[in-house]
Amino acid sequence: MKKPNRLMTFLLSLIGQSWAYDTVDEVEEVIGKNAFDNYERRLATHRKGAARITDSLGFQPGLVALHDELNDTWHYLTALQHRARDLGHHGLANSLKWAADDTVDVMTAVDEAAEKTVPAPEVPLTR
Repeated sequence: MKKPNRLMTFLLSLIGQSWAYDTVDEVEEVIGKNAFDNYERRLATHRKGAARITDSLGFQPGLVALHDELNDTWHYLTALQHRARDLGHHGLANSLKWAADDTVDVMTAVDEAAEKTVPAPEVPLTR
């Protein structure tokens, strides 16, 4: 698989371009490499951050930020979906729609988790 070096990546970015792969195998390889090469670092980073949380409110800032990132991801996927459909790439557009729909599901779950960070008010017992 041919990979762009940092200089080529930088030069392409200057003209608004980016590197594209020619085969499905190359795309799968680069996605897998990105996921697995960064696995240990990402795991350690997020576990270290989570270990500093001491109460339910401590989860809230990260969940609110994650919800915002997911919302941006949904907008990005939706824009790509519409552009793919405009260009006649219907299979790609359908895959992007599924990804956007799944992102809404994750965003909803994160929203529900963020709401659960707020401690429930104590309800006085009545006789």
